[in-house]
Amino acid sequence: MQVISELVSHLVGAQAAAKMGWKESAVCLFSLGMVHYLVLFVTLYQRLSGGDRLPVFFFLFFVAPGVASLAWESIVGDFDTVSKMLFFLSLFIFVSHICRPSLFRRSMRRFNVAWWAYSFPVTMLALASTNYAKQVKGTVSHILMLLLLALSVLVSVFLTVFTLLNSKMLLPDNDPIASLLIV
Repeated sequence: MQVISELVSHLVGAQAAAKMGWKESAVCLFSLGMVHYLVLFVTLYQRLSGGDRLPVFFFLFFVAPGVASLAWESIVGDFDTVSKMLFFLSLFIFVSHICRPSLFRRSMRRFNVAWWAYSFPVTMLALASTNYAKQVKGTVSHILMLLLLALSVLVSVFLTVFTLLNSKMLLPDNDPIASLLIV
């Protein structure tokens, strides 16, 4: 997990550096993040094919290209071909995993706080889709943007509701907040 946080932090750092005008630092951080992603992608992809359950690290496949798409846009100042390619890579990986519902059913039998890890990558993909829709003026791009934004909101609402419903399970018995939540 530390490698993932380093990878995403490099890409977010690249985006921040670009917004501050530090172009060379932004390119350096972007290149470090993408090299991390290349190694991580190969490693994770090899582990994915062997199981019949959706692994906890599912979200790692498409979060990095989504964040990289936004970072590259900040570096060059436009949602250009490279940004679009990274967005489409993220979208392809997301859709290819969503098309395997049997993996979700097996993985989501019991509530886990780790489910919140799905909200960030879906939101990053939705943000990248908004930039794509601004650049490519068309019906399909706007429908895609609306679908991904709606999915991001639904995931957050779903996770909030499930967290509240399972809060007794998450808090210790002698917690004063838990006693307030339980009616």
